Amino acid sequence: MTEPTPHLEPPAKFQRALEPGELEELNRLRAWQEHQQREAHERQLQEHHQAQALEEQQRRLAEQQHQLYQQQRMAEQHRQMYPGPPPQQFAPVQQVIVNNSVQNQSAFPHTMHLILTLVTCGAWLPVWIIHAIIVAIKN
Repeated sequence: MTEPTPHLEPPAKFQRALEPGELEELNRLRAWQEHQQREAHERQLQEHHQAQALEEQQRRLAEQQHQLYQQQRMAEQHRQMYPGPPPQQFAPVQQVIVNNSVQNQSAFPHTMHLILTLVTCGAWLPVWIIHAIIVAIKN
């Protein structure tokens, strides 16, 4: 028995001449199949790149979280080893009341007393002094 040979070309009895336009149709079909295969391959590559990018992003995020955890742990250890100064104790707040009421300057008319003292040649001076003492005692 002879071994079957791979199908390289069909035997001559199965070959026929192509009708007009069949060759173009076959070429278009082959081109379409090649195009579909290229698109499928490009989609697979794109999905692969997206998966790699996602893995890289997740790896970086995990690394950042790990670094943050390490920093927090180091800060906590530092706080335990070197506690800060004790909280300051402040004196209690006391209420202070300031009385800024100023007597009206016209309550004691110095100008009038000066004029009366000059007109009376000093006779009004004892009245001015007594009046000034009384006003000072009242305030």
